[in-house]
Amino acid sequence: MHEKIAPATPAVRYKNIVATAGLRYDRSPYQGWPSNESDQLWSDLYNFGLTRISMKEVVLLANRTVPIYGDPGHYIVTLDVFHQLHCLSMIRQRIWSTEETTPFGYVGDRHMDHCIESIRESLMCSSDISPRPYGWSEEFGEVLPVNQFLRTCRDFDALRDWAMERQVRNWNTKVHVDDPLGNIYVSPSE
Repeated sequence: MHEKIAPATPAVRYKNIVATAGLRYDRSPYQGWPSNESDQLWSDLYNFGLTRISMKEVVLLANRTVPIYGDPGHYIVTLDVFHQLHCLSMIRQRIWSTEETTPFGYVGDRHMDHCIESIRESLMCSSDISPRPYGWSEEFGEVLPVNQFLRTCRDFDALRDWAMERQVRNWNTKVHVDDPLGNIYVSPSE
């Protein structure tokens, strides 16, 4: 197996958090019917543009990317976690919308299907192995999953800070830049 590294690897930090799942009394501000406030919270997680990496970093990638017009020696990427959060937010908006009103915009079925598949692939790839405990519920008279448990996670804020520090400015998708490492082309079906 030929291993390549991700440019954000040096920014990876770990921290312990208490997972809550937001099922009962521990709901997060990211849950519930979309509002201007919750939509902004979601957007702040991922919606700050593309990330800029150097040619030194791009040659270490398993997958090639394209250079940035007007910024020789630099290339664009997006850390997949931000794409996954974008997709999850789109699904969240779709679930909470009604047929009568779609206040947060209609999202096409093909895009939804792409988002669901992308999140499935990402979950299986990262395969969180945190042991989820169980406990007895007097209220329900049965053994149930414990929603509050300690897990070790990558520090999302550190990764978001890394990406934001490398934010691409004035990106134009309509400009082709010849890549000294060789051009990449995407088929229309991708």
